[in-house]
Amino acid sequence: MSDSDRNANRALLEKSIAKILQRHCNFGWAHYYIPSERFPSLIQELVDVVGPTGQVGHEELVQFFLRTQRLSSAQERAERMAEEFAIYRRS
Repeated sequence: MSDSDRNANRALLEKSIAKILQRHCNFGWAHYYIPSERFPSLIQELVDVVGPTGQVGHEELVQFFLRTQRLSSAQERAERMAEEFAIYRRS
């Protein structure tokens, strides 16, 4: 990813966060505050924007394995999966 792509992604992320904050915060003279009843939904929106993308569904995994079944080795399938998906280990 080039520097210009990273800068564009960062700018988009900053705009998204600013829009979320505007929806949830009350702005006063030279300060702002977050009403307590809005805090949980604010945190959830920020996590959704900043966090990793959604989880893969069953159908998406099935389609991936059907597409890659012709690869000659499990190593090749594992490499392809790592290219297409972010994989996190459950504790």
